[in-house]
Amino acid sequence: MLTIICGEDSISSRNYFTDQQKLLKEKDFEIVNVDYHQVLELDETGDSESSLFAAKHAYFTQSLNKKVFKKMSERNEKKIKAIIASKEIQVFDWEEETSSRELKSIKGIVIKEFKPSQTIFKLLDSCFPGNLKTFLTTLQTLSESTEDIFIFIMLARHMRNILSVKLGEKIPKLASWQLGKLSNQAKYWKEENLINFYQGLHRIDVNSKTNGTPFTVKKSLDILTCYYLK
Repeated sequence: MLTIICGEDSISSRNYFTDQQKLLKEKDFEIVNVDYHQVLELDETGDSESSLFAAKHAYFTQSLNKKVFKKMSERNEKKIKAIIASKEIQVFDWEEETSSRELKSIKGIVIKEFKPSQTIFKLLDSCFPGNLKTFLTTLQTLSESTEDIFIFIMLARHMRNILSVKLGEKIPKLASWQLGKLSNQAKYWKEENLINFYQGLHRIDVNSKTNGTPFTVKKSLDILTCYYLK
């Protein structure tokens, strides 16, 4: 069996990935972390033999989509199909920010996808000067069900795109309607303030990783947006 854990909400998907390790360990599985080469070397016979003398095994890996599926040879395809069909082998693969649409060509896999709350997109769309109250209200609601670090990652990425649009830079892989929305939101910002706001997000990122501030990520966002979105 092959289970792919994926989705744009990479924080929740990663947490689920590690939770599965803990859960299976409690069920007396031996947790084995392997790279994609080792996954391709698994076979039902070998695992069954080893399980006669040891605990059941659960194999955990990541990036099979990038390393194997996108460059699938006939030989590797047979190996992956054997793993999918096996009742003895359990493989869990974490794919960072990969959607289930990218995995539809792999038949028989179990997919656990984590999508962001629609509220987070309302938050991103509300991040512009003069809209402080709406932004803070949405942020408070969202933080009750979504991890602050994921909110921050999504906001920083969104504001980087808005800044790119403001500066006339090209953004690959975005549809015309997405670029249109970014362009409309960028109109609310003065270029200097937008640059300063994005630099403020960068400082929050650095401080959160170095314990350079007594504030949480959410509190830091509150302070930053109160200055620029008022």
